[in-house]
Amino acid sequence: MSEEEKEIVVKIKRFSKEKGSWWQEYKLKVDRFTQMTEVLRRIKTEQDPTLAYRASCHMAVCGSCGMKINGEPRLACKTLALDMVRKYGKNEITIEPMDFFPVTKDLVVDWTDFYNRMFKVKPRLYPSKEVLEGKAEHRLKPEDQRELWKFEQCIWCGLCVSACPSVKNDPEFLGPAAHAKGYRFLADPRDTIFDERLKILIDSAWRCTYCYQCFNVCPRDIEPVTTIKKTRAYTKFLREKTPVALTGEKHAEAIVKSIEESGKIEEAKVYISTYGLLTAITDMIYAMQNGKLRYALVTQKKVKDMEQIRKIMGE
Repeated sequence: MSEEEKEIVVKIKRFSKEKGSWWQEYKLKVDRFTQMTEVLRRIKTEQDPTLAYRASCHMAVCGSCGMKINGEPRLACKTLALDMVRKYGKNEITIEPMDFFPVTKDLVVDWTDFYNRMFKVKPRLYPSKEVLEGKAEHRLKPEDQRELWKFEQCIWCGLCVSACPSVKNDPEFLGPAAHAKGYRFLADPRDTIFDERLKILIDSAWRCTYCYQCFNVCPRDIEPVTTIKKTRAYTKFLREKTPVALTGEKHAEAIVKSIEESGKIEEAKVYISTYGLLTAITDMIYAMQNGKLRYALVTQKKVKDMEQIRKIMGE
């Protein structure tokens, strides 16, 4: 065997409605150019024609080959087999269907809920009546195009949703992919349904926990979490705010006030300002019962040169 070729063991989590889940092993030789989509193709054509998976473009454009490779949500076509061997220091590679998505068969998952969330944000431009009638045309300034371009690159692969803990725990959270697509049109000056779109996005935006997993796994470097932050900044334009949005605003204001006063985020003060004294006392009792109260009682000292902090905050 040449230095550029290596035998690997591929463990695939299989699934069928009749048999349930089980792990199955395959062995094959790969070289430094072998993508994981090629690994799956060779397993299916040379060893096991019953294996089910999705793949189409093989160049990180269609987004159909999303799966978990060694526990990471990845595009199989953008993942080289020997890169995973080097990264984890062993010639065994595990492949599983993405989290959150119901499994249909083997690595094929059901996209129904994902598409429902994406379509809920109305993922297309709604131009003015004059434009539709051919009486006017939309112009997009270069600075507007620069703001939108990154977020236009979403390929609906679902990796960010697979990695997101909030979307699994909160059915009201639309998910990072939907927010990336929603903000792309929210920030587009040519769009005519700003108020309607804002109402759809704001409550969900304040449900994100900022774990940055969507940022880490996105194959197109779209940074969905950035769109959520930017969407939150539009809360002031919303006429009727949900309790979640109101709490979110109070939390942001409390953080700003804490930094202006001490140069730090004083968690205890921020929590009381955000949720109120009654909720804080209730949670304090819970923290005391679980031995975590000492963290809330840590005395914070102001940072030096507070005038510099305030100057930065003013800018």
